[in-house]
Amino acid sequence: MRHLRGLTIALCLPLFLGLFGCIHLAQPENPPANRNVDVVAIPLVMVPPGEFLMGGTETAEALALAYPSSGKTPDYFADEYPRHRVRITKAFLLGKFEVTVAQFRQFTVETGYKTEAESDGTGGWGCNASTGRCEGRQVQYSWHNPGYPLLDAQPVVNVSYNDALAFCQWLSKKEGKHYRLPTEAEWEYANRAGTQTRYANSDDPAQLPSFARAIDLSRHGEFGHIQEIIIKPDDPTAFPIAVGRLAPNAFGLHDMHGNVWEWVADWYGATYYSESPVDDPQGPRSGELRVRRGGGWNSFPIWLRSSFRNWNTPSSRCVNLGFRVARDL
Repeated sequence: MRHLRGLTIALCLPLFLGLFGCIHLAQPENPPANRNVDVVAIPLVMVPPGEFLMGGTETAEALALAYPSSGKTPDYFADEYPRHRVRITKAFLLGKFEVTVAQFRQFTVETGYKTEAESDGTGGWGCNASTGRCEGRQVQYSWHNPGYPLLDAQPVVNVSYNDALAFCQWLSKKEGKHYRLPTEAEWEYANRAGTQTRYANSDDPAQLPSFARAIDLSRHGEFGHIQEIIIKPDDPTAFPIAVGRLAPNAFGLHDMHGNVWEWVADWYGATYYSESPVDDPQGPRSGELRVRRGGGWNSFPIWLRSSFRNWNTPSSRCVNLGFRVARDL
């Protein structure tokens, strides 16, 4: 694992309202006989087409100075540059929330799917109640046992990129629509929702608790790594919370900062921004690492920024890593 390097209803823009309305996964009146009708609905938000500046909103030198306790030099932020113009040419749908435990469970029940953490015999990451530390990989940890009390409405964790793709393929077949992971450009565009601040709702890390489940700096200090954080039983900020509890961004998307990191579709390329096309960038054509975005429940403010990029191998899984789905119109 790499050492770490948002209207509250479905968006109904006037332009689209008459044609599409508010988007949800509604059941047809007469579903096919081979389709289960108890599907756990995944609310979707329409993200309109538009342009934005992708990448760091301040210089790498300024970021290093802004987060001095991280000990990071400007080089640490190099893959967020150059800041460049991106145009999302078509509207798309994005999950209002991260995929939940209940939704992922339905997928596994209906298909018999075993996650990579289960099938390869090495397990996932988890939180050890006796030590208060995150640890992994260990065979006892998986999406249904991350080492903390699990609720249906929490985002699913310990899922690899490949597991996320398998979920999208199942949902596509089930609904007869094309579900996928968002591209990195779509994700940052949706996260920013028209803003150019460090975070979608603010430049100030002190405002994060209103819209991001993340590290409580008063309890854990200003910087650390997942293995070093002591999780105290009385810590109200420990572990993911049920999706949608905190304020959304201007597009109506919840938990785009914090709660869990989110897999996106792209291969990771450290210098890709130098060659990225303007229209609908898809990331490098190949690679060894996949991008994840947004930060997690045990992330520090430096990693929660809208432009921050992180990565893992496609088979990686962690106690703070999940995903949300996108759908083509």
